[in-house]
Amino acid sequence: MKKSRFLTAAGVAAIAAISLTACAGGAGGDADAAPADSGEVTWWGWTPDTPVAERYIAAFNEEYPDIKVAYRNFENVDFRNTIVPALESGKGPDVFDLSAAGGTPDLWGPYAIDLAPLAEDTLGGDWESKFGGGYAEQLRMTDGTQVSLPLGGMSAGFVWYNQGIFDEAGAEVPTDYDSWVDACAKIEAIGKTCFTMGAGGEDTFPTEMYHAIANSVDPDFFLAAATGKAKWDDPEGVEVLQIIEDMKDDGIIPSNALDAGQYPLANEMFMKGEAAMVQMGFWYTQYSGAESCKSAMESAGVSDPQCFVQLPAEFPDVAGKGNGSVPFGEVDYGLAINADSKNIGAAKTFVTWMTMSEAGQQNVANAIDLLPALQGVAPDWSAITLVDEDVQQPAIEQLIADSTATTQSRQWQTTSSTLDAIVVAIQQVLDPTIDMSVEDIAAQLQQSSEASTVGVE
Repeated sequence: MKKSRFLTAAGVAAIAAISLTACAGGAGGDADAAPADSGEVTWWGWTPDTPVAERYIAAFNEEYPDIKVAYRNFENVDFRNTIVPALESGKGPDVFDLSAAGGTPDLWGPYAIDLAPLAEDTLGGDWESKFGGGYAEQLRMTDGTQVSLPLGGMSAGFVWYNQGIFDEAGAEVPTDYDSWVDACAKIEAIGKTCFTMGAGGEDTFPTEMYHAIANSVDPDFFLAAATGKAKWDDPEGVEVLQIIEDMKDDGIIPSNALDAGQYPLANEMFMKGEAAMVQMGFWYTQYSGAESCKSAMESAGVSDPQCFVQLPAEFPDVAGKGNGSVPFGEVDYGLAINADSKNIGAAKTFVTWMTMSEAGQQNVANAIDLLPALQGVAPDWSAITLVDEDVQQPAIEQLIADSTATTQSRQWQTTSSTLDAIVVAIQQVLDPTIDMSVEDIAAQLQQSSEASTVGVE
């Protein structure tokens, strides 16, 4: 499963073209239907992983045994290529994932019912304040329609490391550029990859690295450029690309980074124990679990998985200006109800329980792959078994605190065009066959980008 949240420019254009010819085609369901205690619900998403979804559904069925929920998990690209044609044809799911990124509420929202009345009936007139900061707003169309309710939040901009590899290599977790180079030399000396990264293809994972490095250069630059208040070819933007080039030349970024995307390349190398570090977001927390880590290693091709201790760490302050690199985050995704669904009553019950009940949100918290959307819900550590509780629990608790406190959005305020342009720029920097200066690459990035107006006052 991939955790990138963006549509490619081609995907946006295709969806826009479809939307011009038809909108939420079909006869339509009964949007005013009352929540039901029985029925069937189909749910499609690129996340969560199927085992996590099955745990959610099992807990839901303890309260609602007469509602059958069938979940279908897609890879990111497959989901965005499938969901709109399915909704247009009337064969779409009853419930589907909807993220805040890349203008998705406006792209997919016309196929969903307005969930504000359901939220008000469940949580009261101040329902929006019951969710994490900005979560409801981020899942709203520009016309104000609440097309999705938040399941949980997400943060990124940090790295995960394999404690065993660092111990074996006698290396310290890097905090700045020089210590990263030093750690890589020691890790490579024992036959391991220091930092694994997949920057090939269309997925937009490389933008997370760009954002993290930009925070080290100037904490205000990334969002300023994303919203048109700065330019990607300003000196700060050139410096970010230069640092990426330096990371390639100094062996931090591996030579195979363009061979494939973050999934499967980087994920598999880290989960196989072949790489000491990987940049992934909060969703990777789940693999700190004693069972989830085994499943992840098996999925990566390990036949006899022996879990290792993985821990989060701040992205090193690679610019060396003392800025560090704070995490960035927002609502990860919400659940939308298909306006053409014939099972809206049962779907409302499922969405209500998942997003607005303490029981449902406790399950989200305990899966430790999302920050729960409902205020005041935290992981119940007595119900969670980690690989090494003494080491991992305090690190995860600190990560939750840092993620919750962040004021930087991750993807919500960056357009799909800009995200695609950042990926191309990074690929050009890393590609040894491309003969362009970082200044020229930055200028091309600026020309290809489109400023976001989301959240801009």
